[in-house]
Amino acid sequence: MDWGFPRLTREMRERGAPPGRIGLVADLTNPLWDQLVVDPRYRCLIPLSHFANPNGDPGEKTRTWFSVDRQPLVAWAGFCRNVPDYGPVYAGMTMTANAVVEPYNDRMPVLLDPHEYDRWLHGPIQDVIGFQFRAPLAAERTKVLHTDDLWRSGKLPASMQPQLALL
Repeated sequence: MDWGFPRLTREMRERGAPPGRIGLVADLTNPLWDQLVVDPRYRCLIPLSHFANPNGDPGEKTRTWFSVDRQPLVAWAGFCRNVPDYGPVYAGMTMTANAVVEPYNDRMPVLLDPHEYDRWLHGPIQDVIGFQFRAPLAAERTKVLHTDDLWRSGKLPASMQPQLALL
């Protein structure tokens, strides 16, 4: 399954450019998401052990990882769909960042606790909106791992290696 829903703007079409990809759902009012967010069959859980944000000056940015304390895997509230001409794709919903993530990015993934999975997957649109606009994960539950890895290096944190076996 590919990351990001294809999005072809008028300008891209005029230039003959391929569609861009949108992997983060920050604005539920965007027409791209109109039918997707209301229909529970397009919701999914994106398993992850960490998420990252860049840190530092342009051209020298390093990768800073975030995880949930004492929870080796978490679920990110996501959307998925089989898109004609592109196949299966997915994206994750974001929300206002907590105090730990905010110095790096004002947005963070909507992380779900296990008892919330069913409500995310099957609840009405009011629940989707509620998840995006609720308080973020408590800062004290968020672990930070600073690395010297360049942002675009593609390297995973060493602590993530054991979690790969869980996927």
